Parts: sequence; C-alpha cells; structure tokens
Amino acid sequence: MTLADRTLAFAEQAAEVQTRKSLGSSLMSLVEPLGASTFACLYLRRERGAVVIDRSLSNVSRQWLELYLERGYDASDPVFQGVMRGGTYGYWDELTRGMVLNRQMREVMGAASEHKMRQGFTKRVTLDSGGIAVMMIAGMDLEKDRQTRAALRMAFDVFANEGARMLKVGPGGKSENGEGEPSQDLSKTQLKVLLMRSEGMSNKQVAQTLGRHEKTVECHVTEILRRLEARNMIDAIRIATRLKLIL
Repeated sequence: MTLADRTLAFAEQAAEVQTRKSLGSSLMSLVEPLGASTFACLYLRRERGAVVIDRSLSNVSRQWLELYLERGYDASDPVFQGVMRGGTYGYWDELTRGMVLNRQMREVMGAASEHKMRQGFTKRVTLDSGGIAVMMIAGMDLEKDRQTRAALRMAFDVFANEGARMLKVGPGGKSENGEGEPSQDLSKTQLKVLLMRSEGMSNKQVAQTLGRHEKTVECHVTEILRRLEARNMIDAIRIATRLKLIL
C-alpha cells in the first residue's frame, strides 16, 4: 500500500473513530513509518489580545509539554512563530529559516532534541467548526520528500478537525445526532469541483483549471460541505462516493 493509499485510509477511519486514543493511534500508524514518534495538536483561542492553548491532543512526554507551556510557546517557540506569522505549514528548519534565535528559543529547540524530537513538521489548521489549531509531529529522522509533505498536510487537516469534533472545539459545530441523508442536489460546477478535489487538486489548481477565481472555488467548497453535511473535504469525498455522486 502506497503512502497516498495509507493517508486516504487514515482519513476514512478518522471519521469513524469514537475516542481520542483511537484517533491518536491511527495517526501514529500513519506517521511512524515516516520517522515520527510524537504528535501534538494545540487548539487555540484568544484571551486578552493573546493567543493561548485552549485544549490539546498529544502523546508528547509530560516534561516536554510542561516546558513548552511554562516557557510561553508564542514568545519562545520559533516553530510556532514561523507557522503562525510566516507560513501555514512546513518542516521546522523551513519555518525557522532566517530567524535570530534568542536564549529561550534555543532552549526550547534544544529540549525538543533531548526528547527525541530533533526534526518536525508543523501546520496551522483552520477548523471547519471555527477556530484555529496548530499541529505538529516530530522525530529524530523525519522523512522530507514531497509525498510525505502532501500526506502530512492532509492528515493534519483530518486529525485536527476530528479531534475538534471529539472535544467540541469551536463555534457552530454540527450535531452528531442529525437524521436523514445529506442533500444530493449539487450543481454541475460543484460536482466538477468535488471530483477535482477528490483527485488531489487544491482550490488554487481547481480555479486555474476552471478559469475561475480561487475565492469562487472556495465558495463552491463551502456550499458542497453544507449540502453534503460534511465536516471537511475528506468527509465530503467519502459521503459523495457512498452516494455515488463521484466514482
């Protein structure tokens, strides 16, 4: 089974698991062969003008988590700063490139290495239910090829959103007790967008292919999720496949 196949299998399984432990175990089954040994998903909220950790899902050691929180991650963790202020995702060396690290930053990065977290990949996830999460995996020899990067981006989106569902994070979360089948009334354009997204294309690539503005495609995606009552695009693809809207 290829990495892409394993990632899709993880996405399908994640929508069905009922416990945080099972969700974490499923993620680790995917990322351990890539060189990862730890993961952390931090759900954020704003408090008095600052961003703080509201809740988290992780398997990192308690010593590392306490150090991370005590030092003030926003001020001391260059990886967090890089993903929040510079880019939405990346490997740690990419996110910290060009930064001047102060003593506290070096201490945080040094502690990560001591906890067998020398290398990592981090992504900022905008949750479907509202809010933001920052997710990371780390290990001593994490793979860094293009396929791994793509797999982690997808897996992080799925994990963060399914974790938010379990923790009931974010406003406007959908009830898990809804009845009936989702609407199958998608327009021809929405079906095209859904099909291209199921083939691995990004919103930007879909927009270029259709000759539309990226914001227009984003609106189509939002409407697809609403009509299919899906938590995210992976969930929408799963539902659409079950309803035989796409093959």
